[in-house]
Amino acid sequence: MNLAAHSATMAEAIVFAILSAGVLLGGLMTITRRNPVSAVMSLVLSFAALAGLFATLSAHFLAVLQILVYAGAIMVLFVFVVMMVNRAETTPIARQGLLTRALGVLAAGYVFYRAAWLVGHARAMPLLAASATPPVKDFGTVSSVGALLFSDFLFPFEAISLLLLVAVIGGVMLTRHPGEGRPSRVS
Repeated sequence: MNLAAHSATMAEAIVFAILSAGVLLGGLMTITRRNPVSAVMSLVLSFAALAGLFATLSAHFLAVLQILVYAGAIMVLFVFVVMMVNRAETTPIARQGLLTRALGVLAAGYVFYRAAWLVGHARAMPLLAASATPPVKDFGTVSSVGALLFSDFLFPFEAISLLLLVAVIGGVMLTRHPGEGRPSRVS
């Protein structure tokens, strides 16, 4: 292996590590933030890093869709719902149940360790140790994604659209005050 190929492989590994850390950090911050707006912004970080990972896999169309649809439109919807709901802050962290939380953190750490161990040992398998083949010619193009989306994945596509519609309706229903929107009775 020559020096140029080694440095290119090393650069790809560094970019992958940075983007993976961004996805993990964004996801971790999303589930640990008490403020809903900062949780949503952390999710934007995770989506942007995920778009970078798509770009490194030569799926440029998916990377652009990730930014436009998820980091753009869906996040605007989430911020809109968070602002509409405008719930009061929750109570501070109680000391009760601290042992249970500590056990949960230890269990999550053990699961992460086992998953990392399994991935490390699976990389030694001949199938995963082989170098990756380049993608096919029309991989990630608009026509190939559209053909798959409206043929093989039509039902999941429609199910997700219905799920998003229900989420929007639920967000609007949560923001209504009691008695608002009902027709008044004329006596």
